[in-house]
Amino acid sequence: MRFAIRDDDTNFFTSPEQLDWCYKDIWSEFPPTLCLISKVKGNWEYWVHQIYKDKQETDWEAWTKDDVVYPIDNNQELVNFISTKVKEGKLDIGYHAKYHRNEDAILPGERQNNYVRGAEYYTSRDVTNEIKEEVAHLNKLLHYPITVFTPPQNLLSLKGYQCVIDAGLNICGGGISFFKKEKNIKGIQNILKQLAFKVTNRDKDYARVLYFTNHSEIPYHYPLQPNTRLNTLIDDFEMVRKMNGDFVLSTHYVEFNYPMVYDEKITMKQVLIDFLDYVSKYKDVQKMTLSKMLSNS
Repeated sequence: MRFAIRDDDTNFFTSPEQLDWCYKDIWSEFPPTLCLISKVKGNWEYWVHQIYKDKQETDWEAWTKDDVVYPIDNNQELVNFISTKVKEGKLDIGYHAKYHRNEDAILPGERQNNYVRGAEYYTSRDVTNEIKEEVAHLNKLLHYPITVFTPPQNLLSLKGYQCVIDAGLNICGGGISFFKKEKNIKGIQNILKQLAFKVTNRDKDYARVLYFTNHSEIPYHYPLQPNTRLNTLIDDFEMVRKMNGDFVLSTHYVEFNYPMVYDEKITMKQVLIDFLDYVSKYKDVQKMTLSKMLSNS
């Protein structure tokens, strides 16, 4: 069984101290994968907490008007920190978003909830070149070859999905039905694998990396959020372990000090540590980066 941590949303407003506090007890054993926002739009540090607190009642008009762009390049302390940790083998890097906003006038399909506001690649536009440019810029900035993409709000349209593939990235998540993916020989083989699995495992996920013609992806990941219970993570882990699959824990560093909604005496970081202690009982679990898990080697 293989195990990786995916952490979304590192951006201009992230401080090295935050990342150090979150992961210094973990990255000495294996590197988490930070998936970056290259040019976050608006005061993300303010809005991420405001949206968490107000949810549907967020002042979306004020959010829309707050449209200043903050390139990650302008936080040189953070850039230096990430570059150093990457060289030390303590961090892995992926691509998450350019602006972390969806400002399309018309969305594909019937998605109208507030989460779509951040689902940048739930789109009908061709953003292939935009993704290539942002990834190339981050590669040069951090001296690291980015190969993996995680969708904002875990949501992709078919157009956005194809753009990510055409940009040369592997994918974790996205919510695209496996019936809608490529239909060449490898694609058909992947459909049959998942269908055969579902025949005898209707209530379980096909938690393994799938290899397509020009990319790989893992459709399922298991979130750690402020409402996630430890026993839920353990149950999901045991399901994946019994099939000798690939387990991706997805989380957000910015929520690590949030109290859990069902017990305000404990924080999300404590749940993470307790979960990793449980995982460590199994010596055959291969802990690795998400980039490594999705690679063909």
